[in-house]
Amino acid sequence: MPSPRLADLVPLDGSVRITALTGAGLSASAGLGTFRGKGGLWTASPDLQEALHADYLPDNVPLLWDVWGGLRHRATTAGPTEGHRALARAGATIVTQNVDGLHQDAGSTEVHEVHGSSARARCLDWSCGWHGESAYRPDNTRPRCPTCGGPARPDLVLFGESLDPDVWMAAGRAATTCDVLLVVGTSAMVTPAKWLVPMAREAGATCINVNLDPTRPIPDPFHAHLIGPADTILPAWAP
Repeated sequence: MPSPRLADLVPLDGSVRITALTGAGLSASAGLGTFRGKGGLWTASPDLQEALHADYLPDNVPLLWDVWGGLRHRATTAGPTEGHRALARAGATIVTQNVDGLHQDAGSTEVHEVHGSSARARCLDWSCGWHGESAYRPDNTRPRCPTCGGPARPDLVLFGESLDPDVWMAAGRAATTCDVLLVVGTSAMVTPAKWLVPMAREAGATCINVNLDPTRPIPDPFHAHLIGPADTILPAWAP
């Protein structure tokens, strides 16, 4: 029996509210490796996960810029993938685990970044409160706070830090008010993002996983799995 096409499952006729939960697999063709998968960042350098923990602040700020500032520079150089562009053309609300900023670069207008963004910076001093666009440049310039002059850090969630509650609430609303939840480039087996799939399904959404990895979560919250590259499946659906 032939596999269904995404167009057969999700018509783009303006009547369907679509939310896309995206992970690192969507950005892989932009040259941004996945994290936990084969050859991923933490697989290749398992000590890096500990080095990026919030407990190591402020000593690891240079490393944060080397890793996350460098990631944003590579993302900007490569540009969004065809999968990112297809989701923007479809008008999908985006909830992303990625921090590369490529959804905005592709033209998506409603993007909820649950882990923050390497495209932004914030003052290391919480009492200052400044946050804004990152001034990191590939010459290894490490931004400083324009308000107080102190060191700045990438505006993303490190291990040991809590998610922004406003962003998480917005992500939950996007998952529970859509007609279709597309989960792209992730198996959605890592908390807290994996909680959004059963939330969406309980609210009545059709949940579809688009991923290279054929592994099924247990229990499986999806109505359908489309196995293959997002850069092929999504543009065929939203040309």
